Amino acid sequence: MKLRNTLIALACAAAGAAHAVAPADIVTARNNGTLLEVRVTGASALRLLVGAYLQADITDASTFDVFFDSAAGSNHRAYSFVTKTAISGTGLTTIPVGTTVLLTKRDAGGSAQGVTPLVNADATQTHMLVDNSCTTTANTRPATDITKPTYLCTGTVAALAHGGLSDVEPALLQAAVNGGTGLDTTVLDAAGFVQNIFGVAVNKKAYLALQKAQGLVDVSATVIDESPAKQPSIPKAFVQGALTGGLLGSGSGKNGWNLLIPTSVDANVLTKRINVCRRNVGSGTQAASNMYFAYAGCSTVNSQAVTAGNATLPSSATGTITTTQNASSGAVESCLGTTVEGLAGDAYGFGVLGRENNPVPVDAQGNPIQDKGYRFVKLSGVAPTRANAISGDYEFVTEASMQWAKPSQTNAPTGQVLTLLSNMRTFMGKAAILKGLDVDLREGLVAQPTTFTGPWVDLAADDRAYTSHSARRAANSCSFNRMSK
Repeated sequence: MKLRNTLIALACAAAGAAHAVAPADIVTARNNGTLLEVRVTGASALRLLVGAYLQADITDASTFDVFFDSAAGSNHRAYSFVTKTAISGTGLTTIPVGTTVLLTKRDAGGSAQGVTPLVNADATQTHMLVDNSCTTTANTRPATDITKPTYLCTGTVAALAHGGLSDVEPALLQAAVNGGTGLDTTVLDAAGFVQNIFGVAVNKKAYLALQKAQGLVDVSATVIDESPAKQPSIPKAFVQGALTGGLLGSGSGKNGWNLLIPTSVDANVLTKRINVCRRNVGSGTQAASNMYFAYAGCSTVNSQAVTAGNATLPSSATGTITTTQNASSGAVESCLGTTVEGLAGDAYGFGVLGRENNPVPVDAQGNPIQDKGYRFVKLSGVAPTRANAISGDYEFVTEASMQWAKPSQTNAPTGQVLTLLSNMRTFMGKAAILKGLDVDLREGLVAQPTTFTGPWVDLAADDRAYTSHSARRAANSCSFNRMSK
């Protein structure tokens, strides 16, 4: 696989050989029946993996276009291209070289949208409409970066989804705490395909205060120290308490940030509010958080009730705990890094995010291009890194799932649509793919132990660096993590 800068170079070199698949080309191909149109929905945390895999593995680089629903691409994205290789499989319909493809990816609603509409064969679910109403952006065509759209498409169309993605297994999303209603998910052909690494992030002011409290920087420091060796830690128990009503903030109860930050660092710490920026109900990230920190959705006996909160953003640095629901990972980033970070009086907050989110994204040369105002912290002394997840030291890891309706269902995918979905589930999560993806993705995804045979120690070093040898039981996030290879 190629790195992002290599892909850019190849795309530029091939630009004269073909042309990107513009909306007009898509409309023509759709009308004459030559367009392979595939609708995938759910798991906003996996949106970058989908685009990066298509770009790197099956796309003729000179034909690639990226579509967002808005400048941020928060709810819908899509990718159009011509296949550079034939795609086939046992019992599957071959997709020939040169096939025009449009894959739309719905992120709105999170992982639940990758499960419930497929179980219910819901034809009212909306997906991005790519047609002549789309408008061009100033970004380079053909697209060379999946985070830079070449077109904006604000229209949607109601249709059945062909495939779904979820950060956890479909059954867990049917738990009431995750917005489910107990639907029978056995009607889905579901399987895990990659491990998701999650982490706890805090706004930069909280990060600096924690560094000072833990003696990682001098108490007179005014900026954070970015060195991994100076990454501060939060106890898992503190996060659990804040998410389940055990910690109500500071003040007379003295059960807030003062448990982690002394008055020698912040003289007003007893007044400081715990600002929790969480995902909304139905989010796979939130389901993973509920499972890991509260055992919610796993057991009615051993679980803790999770504080739901509301959609009102934090408004002050002081007071008792507030919990804010956010509709996307990007909204959690903004809640932490913009809203909380921007409050007067050194406000502190935390949230759970997939590690595929980079608080300081970089360009193809590795140069920082943005500072989102938050940083990931260690959890009980262990950094949320790919290496620590692989070694088994860091366990806030789940198995992401891809699914579609079984052949017995009326909405089961067939033909070339099923071929592309099967190809994605089989190959998208392997080390050979992950190690060549965008640098901003690499800390958040790990190949599963089921992707290789033989001893893990016998793998090539660069494959070991992207392959786990421990996992929870398949399709059971509530089981314990164990090393097996």
